[in-house]
Amino acid sequence: MSALAAGILLPGLLVAAGIVAVTWTIVRMTVSIATAEEKIVVRCAPFYSTEIPISEVSAVTTARDTSLSEGYGIRILEKKTRGVLVGGPAISLETVNRRWIISTAHPEEVASTIRDHMSGK
Repeated sequence: MSALAAGILLPGLLVAAGIVAVTWTIVRMTVSIATAEEKIVVRCAPFYSTEIPISEVSAVTTARDTSLSEGYGIRILEKKTRGVLVGGPAISLETVNRRWIISTAHPEEVASTIRDHMSGK
C-alpha cells in the first residue's frame, strides 16, 4: 500500500506545485504604460511588451472595467481588438490598424497624458 501511495505522491505534488506557480505568476502580473516622445510602451510583466507609435493613435478613451471573463495577459478580444489586461479599470486606444484595451489603475490620468503627447504638449 505504501509503495502505491509513494508512486502517486510525487507526481501529485509536482502537479500541485505547477498549478500554484502558474496561479502566482498570473496574480502577480502587472501592466505598465509609458509615454515617450514618439511612442507608447505597453508592458505586461513578465510576458509581453509592445510599442505603439503615437502618430498612429487616433483616439484615447477610458474603457469599461475588465474582469476574469476577458482573461489576463495579452488577449485577442475581437477581430481587431487586442487586450493587455490584469483586470480592473482600463483605457482604449484606437490606432490605424487595431483597438487596444489596456489595464491601468488610473485610466483618466493615463488617457490625459497620452492625449497631451498626441497634441505635442
